[in-house]
Amino acid sequence: MQQFEFHPSLPSTTASAAWIEVEPSIHELTLNSSPSSSRRTLLQRWAPNTSNVCQDFVHEYIEEIYIVEGTLSCEDDSARGVQGGKWEKGAYAYRKPGMRHGPFRSGEEGCLMFITCTPVGECTWTED
Repeated sequence: MQQFEFHPSLPSTTASAAWIEVEPSIHELTLNSSPSSSRRTLLQRWAPNTSNVCQDFVHEYIEEIYIVEGTLSCEDDSARGVQGGKWEKGAYAYRKPGMRHGPFRSGEEGCLMFITCTPVGECTWTED
């Protein structure tokens, strides 16, 4: 990960200085990333009333999400072990590797999230 202080716009040395469409109506802006691992920090923006294409998210890294604006929802699916709900501005998620989640849908105002992805070898957690 690169180290840099606050600045008015992203430096050109970041992994990606542009919003990239990762699914229809879902865009990501990489704020920082590590070329030697899958560690990254990003913003993810969902257009209003957007459902994601991927129906079952499972990954091998620690994911932290903070909803900056808007809402995001998910239906309960006990067969897959997915806990549903509706989350609004200020909601926070911490997902350990292997945790099933999704699919999601943004609300009428869309959703903007701050997300970190940390490889397991770079962080430890407890069962607390």
